Amino acid sequence: MRVSLSCGRLFSKCLSFQPRAVVSACRETLLKAHAVSYSTQPGSKDVSLSFASYESTQAEDQRSPIIILHGLFGSKNNWKSLSKAMVNATKRKVFVLDARNHGESPHTDEMDYILMANDVDLFIKEHSLDKVAIIGHSMGGRTAMTFALTRPSMVERLVVVDVSPVTMPSIVVHDNVLVNHINSMDTVLPQLSPDMSSPAARKEADRILANDIPEVAVRQFLLANLQKGERLYEWQFNLKALKRNLPNIIQMPDLKGLTYDGDTLFICGGDSPYVSKRDHDGIKEKFPNANIVYIKGGGHWVHADKPAEFLNFIKEFMGDGTS
Repeated sequence: MRVSLSCGRLFSKCLSFQPRAVVSACRETLLKAHAVSYSTQPGSKDVSLSFASYESTQAEDQRSPIIILHGLFGSKNNWKSLSKAMVNATKRKVFVLDARNHGESPHTDEMDYILMANDVDLFIKEHSLDKVAIIGHSMGGRTAMTFALTRPSMVERLVVVDVSPVTMPSIVVHDNVLVNHINSMDTVLPQLSPDMSSPAARKEADRILANDIPEVAVRQFLLANLQKGERLYEWQFNLKALKRNLPNIIQMPDLKGLTYDGDTLFICGGDSPYVSKRDHDGIKEKFPNANIVYIKGGGHWVHADKPAEFLNFIKEFMGDGTS
């Protein structure tokens, strides 16, 4: 397996998932790194996204590559282990992108699903790709749906992970959990001394976040984005822009009359509130060939909670290149 990636941190649950077959069968080579860009760009301009790519060292597969889009507060590094496993399982090349205002992609003032779909379009053109298979989780899932609905001819097949085009759960809309997360993270940086070591800063940040965020896994996920800048500690994502544009992230764009008729798979967490049975009719209206599955015991990060089961669905849906 050849790997092209920019450096970053892993989401702890995905870090623990290291399939033996993948590790033993593949070799990993750093081909190129992309410079980190934190400059604020005009929001209406398409953004060149930072990415990691993975491919087999065996005969090149001519089928459409897979593009993976992460969720809010995430990055391409959350998907590193699963991306390697997907290459092994499907024999397709895999690209994992950092969304604007996340990871090592540029920071912009504006952010919504139309803009993020435009960024994906630019990435595909920059890399001279034809059709692609897209996998998107949560925010990335809504970007993937927006892209498929507005550019159906460019999408060979679509996987949406634990998010609905119809509704968002009350914990997001009414309980303001995302706003609370952002406000909590906003209090962290002023309390971190630049003289702190990275482990000490992370420990102190975790203590501060614990006042508002009791879930250890959520705090670990967010803290994967804490890093030492040139002088001070900083969040890798653009917290100010995320807070300002949160309504655009919670709300799916109005794409009335548009459908994507290609093969579509919704993979949902059995314990997650994000895709309810009441959403199924609305999903089928936009994606008439959608199959909706639930993984028992999986939460909103179902791919991290149940990686083996998730990968089995991906392999079955994408094929393994043998036929």
